[in-house]
Amino acid sequence: MLDALRAALGEALGRYCREPLHREGMVRALSRPGFALHPQSECRAGALTLLAYEAVGGRSDAAAFKAAAAVELHMEAAYMFDSVADDHSERRHGLSTSEELAIAISCLACGTALSLEAAVSKAASSPCLEAVRELQRSCVDACGGQFLDACLPGKGMVSSEDALRMTALKAGSIGRMAAGFGAGLAGGDAQTSALCGEFGFNLFTYLQLVDDLRDACPKGGVPEDLLQNKKTVPLVFFAGSLPGAGASVVSATMRGKEDPEAARQLQEVFERSGANVFCGVVAEVFLNRAKDNLADLNRRLRTVEPLERFVGSFEVTPKEISALS
Repeated sequence: MLDALRAALGEALGRYCREPLHREGMVRALSRPGFALHPQSECRAGALTLLAYEAVGGRSDAAAFKAAAAVELHMEAAYMFDSVADDHSERRHGLSTSEELAIAISCLACGTALSLEAAVSKAASSPCLEAVRELQRSCVDACGGQFLDACLPGKGMVSSEDALRMTALKAGSIGRMAAGFGAGLAGGDAQTSALCGEFGFNLFTYLQLVDDLRDACPKGGVPEDLLQNKKTVPLVFFAGSLPGAGASVVSATMRGKEDPEAARQLQEVFERSGANVFCGVVAEVFLNRAKDNLADLNRRLRTVEPLERFVGSFEVTPKEISALS
């Protein structure tokens, strides 16, 4: 399945990136570890699109793989934005900041064109064009989440609600885009497509919260998210649990980057704050919502077993969640 997805993505780059240097840059960027064209990439968003398509409409066809490649391109654009926002120049493999941003925008444009191409190929079914509209709406939501991710670090103290809204927009909207588009393109009715979208939203929000907890204050590692003043759910809760949090957290974190003992003390303070427990509970809420969505879908579709296996491949137990940071 993933090989066919990568092939569809590569073909799309050949069609839409007509300037050879541009096309070469796109292929190089998307072939990096963690990106869609790398042979070990999991292509989560594209895979979810295909699974939702198959759950509603049966076997994946050419339109399904175009849709999955389109969604994956949108996901890759988000990854590239994160690389620039977090100043991870070592992950760019020689690409400059301006090149990374140009390729990210190109991914969005190619993804939009490819999603329309997929919908046009299924145009005899009226829900298809509506599916594209919903895809673009979810894309705008995801961009809003990325904007919040960029601007919240400069806002000083923010609430856990603000941090959760940013997380849900940034990650959950990608999940809604993937599953909702796959279901709508397959001809699912409005309620089924919306329910698939909610499933994707809740699942990807859960996955992002788990990732944020893993990165918040890692054992034996440098707390990069703290150093960058990231406003993720666990770090916002952590900062709010300390008196005079802003200055004290930054000071302790800066010492921890150079001093292993300071890093260990910071880890202990983080664990005592209850931030890992709080974020773990919030993550479980979204996972349970995703499972409830699956239960509702099971009453509408022939089978949801592939989607259940997809969830199971990423699920982390509450005990494992609390041990992530």
